[in-house]
Amino acid sequence: MIVIDDIIELKTIRETERLSFATRYLVQISFTFDLTVVSNGFRGTSHFCVRRDQIEIMCSDLAIMKQAMSGDTTLEDNDSDASITFQMKPHGQVIVYGQVGGSHEENYLKFSFQTDQTCIEPLLTDFHKLLKNEEPTNLYESIDLILWNDWDPIGINDIAPRDEYQSYTPTIFKLKTSGADSETIAKTLHKIETETIGVLGNIDHCRQVADKIVNLK
Repeated sequence: MIVIDDIIELKTIRETERLSFATRYLVQISFTFDLTVVSNGFRGTSHFCVRRDQIEIMCSDLAIMKQAMSGDTTLEDNDSDASITFQMKPHGQVIVYGQVGGSHEENYLKFSFQTDQTCIEPLLTDFHKLLKNEEPTNLYESIDLILWNDWDPIGINDIAPRDEYQSYTPTIFKLKTSGADSETIAKTLHKIETETIGVLGNIDHCRQVADKIVNLK
């Protein structure tokens, strides 16, 4: 399980209408949010659990809707009948409707409000950032993720292909499994930065990354 403390908020055109996903954790391929909706003077918050592929499909649908100025997409809670639907109308109107909380619960809220197409792009950006979170299944993947998320010597992990640093993972994995200390791993990372990649390098940052790798179980 990876604990995530982040809030993705739909940028609506009115202060009285709000939709936000407060991310709590990622377990394997499923994200759990505290979903909050404010609409028509009512407010509701409930857990909302969705798989990675469901979010990816929603993002793809939203991007198509933004271009076509039509269509709809729905995100459904895996544990109840709660759901959120985004529907694009002519002239850029976006209708957001659904249900917070399952109907089997004592309290749940059905909602519907209108906003416009300017909300789509920021929402897509935030969800794409969220999808960068991955839960590793073994030591090799854990090291690979640290190199991608924490080391990132070129500073491009928000735009580059996911395999950008994967050619260096075997070297660091071998050091880790052979019992190398933090300083050895840090110097290796710094050497890759300065000699292989050809950037200035930052040995202090490499030491911080190396400490994370050494502390992996």
